[in-house]
Amino acid sequence: MEKVVIIRYGEIGLKGKNRIFFEKKLVANIKNTFKGSKVSRRRGRIILTYSEENSENIVGKMKKIFGIQNFSIGFYVDFDQKTIEKVCCDLANYNYEKGKKTFRVNTNRANKSFPIRSMDFSALMGEKVLASNPELSVDLHDPDFYIGIDIREKGTYIFTDKINGAAGLPVGVSGRGLLLLSGGIDSPVAGWYAMKRGISIDCIHFSSPPYTSDEALNKVLDLAKILTSFNGGRPLMFYSVNFTEAQVSIQRSVKPSISLVVQRRFMMKVCNSVCDSFNYKAVISGESVGQVASQTLENIFSIDDACKKLVIRPLITFDKIDTIKLSKEIGTYETSILPFEDSCTVFVPDSPATKTRIKSLKREEELYEEEELLENTVNTIKIFKLIDGKIEGSDTFENIKKNL
Repeated sequence: MEKVVIIRYGEIGLKGKNRIFFEKKLVANIKNTFKGSKVSRRRGRIILTYSEENSENIVGKMKKIFGIQNFSIGFYVDFDQKTIEKVCCDLANYNYEKGKKTFRVNTNRANKSFPIRSMDFSALMGEKVLASNPELSVDLHDPDFYIGIDIREKGTYIFTDKINGAAGLPVGVSGRGLLLLSGGIDSPVAGWYAMKRGISIDCIHFSSPPYTSDEALNKVLDLAKILTSFNGGRPLMFYSVNFTEAQVSIQRSVKPSISLVVQRRFMMKVCNSVCDSFNYKAVISGESVGQVASQTLENIFSIDDACKKLVIRPLITFDKIDTIKLSKEIGTYETSILPFEDSCTVFVPDSPATKTRIKSLKREEELYEEEELLENTVNTIKIFKLIDGKIEGSDTFENIKKNL
């Protein structure tokens, strides 16, 4: 008998001839998350075999792997009826101890050489469960729990109930994106949604010392660490940019009313350099229409003009309340609301322009040495490698780029 997790997917099943590619990526992400465990594909199912790790820890990790529609904790045994009966009774007693009183048995006889038909076998196992625990009763319509028996070609899977997963697509099937990660509520949620659509993300953050503190940077690093738990066991790179020189130069050179949009455009130009160097196809942002002055349609259009990559805004039409709700669900909210300044709140003009024009912005950008300033800013980048919520190493942008 083996302890197993029976994993089911949803959207992946609609991928036709490409389904195997998505399945293999999901299998790889599960293996990365549960290092050392055996993972295999079984006709529309993925099976994780485990031994040492407790099931509660497995459930927590499994819920964060995108591509999994639902899963069940169970056992894999042979076709011996006595063994199947014992496992069914044990699972029933486990659920009874948790306060559940009614049950049903569902049997799927995929292996037609098994001598007892599905409905008959369900009835037989139901009788055995009732005999072992008379306090339980059968409810075929709305049971407190059910026992699933899946009789396959080489053995039998027995499990109880289905636990909802994160759904979506496996991280890594949709290419690589660079997330603009601030210290606020929105950007971590935007990154979560990008990962749910299969985008493998890394993060870029702009800090402005001494106007922003080390605590502010550590806060954003903590947000990135939380996101690693949804990354399919993959490393997440965190690009830390010193934005002070650029912000001060822009603030001194351009009209105050448009300085905020010019700063955002400059950030996009820094992102261009990182994307070109490390092959990111998109920039991901947490902006939502009308949320602040820089996020009007006109200003978003002006900011996009400075980016050579696709800009993805998962939250573009979200209400703030919806974003806050999800941030609590994924575990980023409490970190996001810590009271540390970030570069987005430094040098904010009293009356920011809400309808900028690209031609006017480009004229203003000629008032400072943009190419030199861009080079200096990119050269400040420090890169942290995060895995499973921990910093595993760091280096400079220049050093890593030299070794490519």
